[in-house]
Amino acid sequence: MKPFETLHVGGSEYHLKLTTSHAVQLEEELGTDLLSGLDRLSQISVLAKYLYHAAMPLNDDICSINDVYQLIDDFITDGGSIEELQNLIVETLYTSGILSKQMYDASKKMAGKQQEALQKLLS
Repeated sequence: MKPFETLHVGGSEYHLKLTTSHAVQLEEELGTDLLSGLDRLSQISVLAKYLYHAAMPLNDDICSINDVYQLIDDFITDGGSIEELQNLIVETLYTSGILSKQMYDASKKMAGKQQEALQKLLS
């Protein structure tokens, strides 16, 4: 298993891994467990919290949630999407040992079905 996931933004790399202490802090902020929180990843504030707690332990230049807000803005400016960041959070939870392989596969399958449904709506 990989030691961390990598987010590329503006020529920089950010390593993402959720440590136990940051997982506990994130659960406290969300008011729920990490898996239930995934249902709210479409909320930018929730997405930013997951990114913040995954990035903070391995990146010295991520010191506040505002740094993550800027990172998201820069990622979007570089052509990235919120959906890509949502998928990266799922990857990070798997890499961090929070999602089992079975749960990871099920979440990927569900995301694929949601994407298909969205494409049908837009067609």
